[in-house]
Amino acid sequence: MVNRVLLGLFMAFSMVGCDGNNNNDYVVGEISQTMAIDDEVVTDAMEETFMPLPEPKNPVIARRIKHKPNQTNFYDTLGAIALDHEKATDFIDIRGVGDAGMAHSHRQPMALTDAVFPRVRANFGQLLDAFDGTGKSYRGDLSFLNWESTLGLSCHQFWEPPAPRSFAFVSHPENMRGIYERGFNLIGLANNHTRDCDRTEEGVDGVYATARHMERLTRELNASWLWHGAGENKGAVVKTMMIKDKSVKIAFASLYLAYGDCTYTACLKDKLTILRSLRDSEADIRILSIHSWTRETQKQLVDIGVNFIRYFEGDIVFGHGPHRLEPIRVVESPRGKRGVIFESLGNFIHPVLLPVPENVIGRVLFDKETLTLRQVQVIPITTDKVYVSFNNNFDPKSIVSNLSWQPVDDEAWRAGVHSNARGAYVNILQSQE
Repeated sequence: MVNRVLLGLFMAFSMVGCDGNNNNDYVVGEISQTMAIDDEVVTDAMEETFMPLPEPKNPVIARRIKHKPNQTNFYDTLGAIALDHEKATDFIDIRGVGDAGMAHSHRQPMALTDAVFPRVRANFGQLLDAFDGTGKSYRGDLSFLNWESTLGLSCHQFWEPPAPRSFAFVSHPENMRGIYERGFNLIGLANNHTRDCDRTEEGVDGVYATARHMERLTRELNASWLWHGAGENKGAVVKTMMIKDKSVKIAFASLYLAYGDCTYTACLKDKLTILRSLRDSEADIRILSIHSWTRETQKQLVDIGVNFIRYFEGDIVFGHGPHRLEPIRVVESPRGKRGVIFESLGNFIHPVLLPVPENVIGRVLFDKETLTLRQVQVIPITTDKVYVSFNNNFDPKSIVSNLSWQPVDDEAWRAGVHSNARGAYVNILQSQE
């Protein structure tokens, strides 16, 4: 009797060991482990058990995106799903924005009633309202944000003194209340600026204080959110949520691509712990936030993202750190499952970040029943410190990707959102079973 488990393992090994001519997503060396199952003890129940793909022995190196096969489904007639996530009844709607915070460098945290600029309060929630009072552009069933700042009530010692190229941010934790109330429920905290204060209130480490404030706010708000990257826990956080009358198990983690003191920060040394915990979470959707800080680590971000989707059952990578828009790629795993990598979303609301004309809100839509990746959208935005607006001068079809973007600019799609809102979308190839 030919056992389907052994056949599946053989196919997985064969695909992983190929020389790259049939799949340009990656270059990888030998496989680190082999598996053997005694055919006499394999039962029907075991045949239904999820078997993880073998991990590559050598690092996965992502190829240049121009060498990757186009992942567009040209035969799919599905139009652009309307921005209002409540109208996307047949889809799980997940969105992400880039680097955000509410602090000036080397200054004490501002209360929400303080002025971040003349006649502008340091209130992140109010600034979100000023950008889009409906929230329909950035609010999905799940909405991600990279919080690039320590959370604290005071800072007694910054990581280094003020200097022309030195930055240190500490934001008032109450900003997170307004963020959550407006729909952001995936919060990435693993980045360099979460470590900006060595000694916050009560003399504790800034990353530890950040985690403590997030724990307090979770209790006070009874918050149904996932945050990761700060605190002693390095494994992915997992939560089952009711989304459009469907129970969906979400796994989320945040990774900062650096070493150093990582007692309370999810850093490079925690990479495998994070990837394996995401894979082994038995989640329906797995999401990884990755923060780079140099050209070298930006390349690492893409390599890790491809590895996550190919070999660790990943679905979405939200990249950030370069403070500019980077390519978007869809990657296929040996099982035929596809996931999407936003190599960098660019910037969002932050008082110190310079004006950047080209950033995006990334949107990913999964079929609610099959949980397969169905459509990817981008909504271009312009950022100038705490001001965000829709950029109708930037053609989203020009975003580098292995996709063929279709423009969208109609009232039905953006109903309730500013008339300048534009976008692009693409339907994704589906696995052939």
